[in-house]
Amino acid sequence: MNRPVDVAICYLEQIGYLMGPMKSVALLTDSSACLPLDLSIRLGIRVLPIRIHLRSRDILDGTAGASELVYHALAQREPVKSSAPTTMEYLTAVEEARSDSVVVITPAAEFTGMYRNAAVAAEIAGCPAVVVDSRTAAAAQGLVVLAAGQAAVAGAAVDEVVAAARDAASRADLVAALESIEFIERSGRVGPLALGLAKQLGIHPVFRLKDGAVERLGVPRSSEGVMSRIRKETHARGLGTATDTMVFHALRAEGAQRLRARLGVSGLVSEFSPSMGIHTGPGVIGVAWLRPS
Repeated sequence: MNRPVDVAICYLEQIGYLMGPMKSVALLTDSSACLPLDLSIRLGIRVLPIRIHLRSRDILDGTAGASELVYHALAQREPVKSSAPTTMEYLTAVEEARSDSVVVITPAAEFTGMYRNAAVAAEIAGCPAVVVDSRTAAAAQGLVVLAAGQAAVAGAAVDEVVAAARDAASRADLVAALESIEFIERSGRVGPLALGLAKQLGIHPVFRLKDGAVERLGVPRSSEGVMSRIRKETHARGLGTATDTMVFHALRAEGAQRLRARLGVSGLVSEFSPSMGIHTGPGVIGVAWLRPS
């Protein structure tokens, strides 16, 4: 069971979405988008929490202490799972919006069932709703949501907000590194021979999220190698001319600041969602950005 305080905090944090002035377009996304709380409140973006299932109880992604609880459970080798927002949760959020229409932005359909759940909710909702597949995930999805949110706050019509989201989705990129392959090993998706070699070499996989796919970029063998490889890969893909950036981390705030300085970016720093950290473990660091139009 969720503690009542967790549920209360989650909804009070989005109070502006439910009780604020009537808006032309409301924005809705999920907690895997790594959005800083103050920014989502300021832009009136409602964030649906992903439910995380621990051995002892369920918690909501985005509530205080969720990361520490998840990574402690993983360190104890306890089972940890998650559940995406359901169709009914999307439907309720859409119909609670104080707006003429709602734009819902989800992770890429290849990664999760959230796009499907939101699309069904939009079809049966009693008010106009449009669902946009961000074609990415995590902080890159967050940048897509922020682009749409800025358009909505500026008074854009729903078609213009949707266009802003889709334009940002076409320009979004993300490169990150895992601190350990232990949690990939637990997934059973990599053969034992490859895992044994990877452990012996002490590698830190660097990967890219783009267009609904995960691309492996390299396997540096040190923290310094990780920083150098992320810098090389991101600047080769337009980070130096990015319009918006977001560095993110999973319980590695100091590492995120070092990466930010190494990359020469001045955008947001955010925490990697523990609902995704279930699959990667702690120690993930990376950066998302929007290439110029």
